Amino acid sequence: MAKLLAYYSLCPINDVQEFLGLSRDVNTGCVINTLGRNIVQVVKLSNQKLQHSWTSLERLTSKVVYDFRSDRYVGVFNNRYIRCWAQNQIDINKVKRVKFFRHILQLLMVENGQVLVLYDDGSCESLQSAIDTRNEDRKNPDSVVKQSNIDPARETILEVCTVILASGDVILAYFVKETASGIIEVHFTQLTKENLKPAKGFRKIKLVRLEKNVQLVGQCIVDADGGPSLITIWSDRRIFSEALRLEDDFTDSQSQNIGNFISILNMINTTQPLSLIGISKDYIALYASNLNQEGATLLLYNVQFKVVQAKQFFKVYFSNSRFWLSENHILLAFGQTLSVVPFRISKEQLSDMVGTQKNLDMQNYVDNESINEDCDYEDYSFAGTLETIIEDIKEKKDKSADQHFKIFESVDKFEQSLQTACKSGLQLDIVRDDSLPVDTAQIRLMSNTDSSIGPLIFSEHFEAFANEMEMHGFCELEISDKILPIMIEANASLDIGKCLKRYSNVSERALVAALNYALACKDHLVSKTSIADIDTLLSKYPEIVMPQSKNSEQLPNMNVIRCNDIPDQSCQDLLNIVLSCSFNRNTILPLLRQQIDFNSMLLLLDYLTYLLTDPIAHLTETPTAGTDFDSDEKVVQWCTLLIDAHYQQIVMSRDVTVKAKIDHLVDVVKRHSESLIALKSVAATVRQLIETRGTKSEKRYNRWYNVETVQLY
Repeated sequence: MAKLLAYYSLCPINDVQEFLGLSRDVNTGCVINTLGRNIVQVVKLSNQKLQHSWTSLERLTSKVVYDFRSDRYVGVFNNRYIRCWAQNQIDINKVKRVKFFRHILQLLMVENGQVLVLYDDGSCESLQSAIDTRNEDRKNPDSVVKQSNIDPARETILEVCTVILASGDVILAYFVKETASGIIEVHFTQLTKENLKPAKGFRKIKLVRLEKNVQLVGQCIVDADGGPSLITIWSDRRIFSEALRLEDDFTDSQSQNIGNFISILNMINTTQPLSLIGISKDYIALYASNLNQEGATLLLYNVQFKVVQAKQFFKVYFSNSRFWLSENHILLAFGQTLSVVPFRISKEQLSDMVGTQKNLDMQNYVDNESINEDCDYEDYSFAGTLETIIEDIKEKKDKSADQHFKIFESVDKFEQSLQTACKSGLQLDIVRDDSLPVDTAQIRLMSNTDSSIGPLIFSEHFEAFANEMEMHGFCELEISDKILPIMIEANASLDIGKCLKRYSNVSERALVAALNYALACKDHLVSKTSIADIDTLLSKYPEIVMPQSKNSEQLPNMNVIRCNDIPDQSCQDLLNIVLSCSFNRNTILPLLRQQIDFNSMLLLLDYLTYLLTDPIAHLTETPTAGTDFDSDEKVVQWCTLLIDAHYQQIVMSRDVTVKAKIDHLVDVVKRHSESLIALKSVAATVRQLIETRGTKSEKRYNRWYNVETVQLY
């Protein structure tokens, strides 16, 4: 799960375009800030303290980088000179400068410690190789022309990045904009390990789409598992991804394949320029204008699971923003400020990444599974009676034109095809016959269902609210955090239970609020529990007959909310659903200590003890839990959680009732532990009986002792 922390200002800047950029420093947590054309600073991000600073009389034309192989800072002056100085150097103007005979565009620090020199014609080499071969460029200027990749007079290099593969190979990629047409291309190639020169020619991909009136608004390179990937965002809010394959022939061939369609990002305004950068595997950071054109938003988007992980809002939007990345910090330059936004990316959980359910409004959204770049998709329909369809098929057999609709001979075949399409994840636009009743004309497709209450669809207003948030890309955590308090305020018990079952990732704050609501219901929980023997249990439940027959009557499901539109729902049913939800112990513990009072804790502890002792009562699993759900294990987790949350009050309380409740719970747990120990000893015997089942009986001899007859006389 990714998270954006509170941002802060690092330093003011005069102009974003004049700001040369940032790079990694030798010290962890520090960045080299080329603040202006004459100022270089080394700043620690955690406390914004200045570590080193230098002032140059000559004009810097590229950001300063650190060469780990020579332990020197390297800067480019007037596009032709390079100076290298140590960390303890006071005046860099006294450092000897090295003259080059080619225009140096910028310096890049590669992750393996080398410094890459990129020229304005698109060619590149390592810093050491550039110093060694600079005289050859002066003696033989024709060789410089042969090595060029672009024409600096009509093309401009926008963004440059390097990626190191698992094999150790270095990949260079940069975007080139043609001045006349404004078309952007991505150029990438593999570099040699010795001198960082292109091993073969550059591959080029022209970033254009076949659709008219669609412009490119953002692009970046992401370091994925299989190598670098190209991410592009267009004016119609569509995101595309294309892997930069190196196994193809490295000629000057040009491709217009922008890759596969990922998703539609409806949270930003693509009519304004936006900034984009790849921050880690499968993650991009995006700064764009809001939909209402008031303020800006910084997003962390996961391109693998197609969900926005985190958002940061700004009051003012600046179109000339720029991105940099330093360890776990995003540095954003906009306006006249350089801001630092720390971020955290923890272990990926599928429930966090996927976030939203499939949208139920099939007419306004088409997924990438059912549409491609050529806008080809498939419709399914069923119309008319079986005789009419057969006649239509006979008439259309002679026609060679392609049929837009697939005609099915029966309802069963149509339903079977529809189920197959649903299992494959397609978003379907279903056309129904006009002769059907109005109330059955709409079909709602939803994979997250519960066999006891059917599809987990809310009431009309809550369902519209949830659909709106799902369409805008809100994750399950945000949806539940916003909609559950409204349901609690509206006293909608049935919708609260459906919400807790529909979304697998519910925030701990919303879960505690739902727990408080369930405890405050009018229904009384079971407060008296006892450990009963088998005879007591049989007398308590006379419908259970020992031994039980295979065709015996099933007991009613007492622990699931029934889908009945009645205002008075059972508190016990809702409480079972709340207690079945997953949670983070460290997060929910202080919330329980603050929001659940001592008396409610004792009441809930009694109910948990009842769940442990009663053979029929159990928690109800959610549809996402599957077969891994264990009711007793979840009950024990809640018992320990409540005791830890109110430990001081339990210890300091001298109430006899409290002591009796705790002793009773200890007795229950002890009885369960003793039962597990007994079952563990029986397990070996049962396993032996299973393994020896069906073997032929044979006479066995005991070889532990021997009997001999000894004649004494």
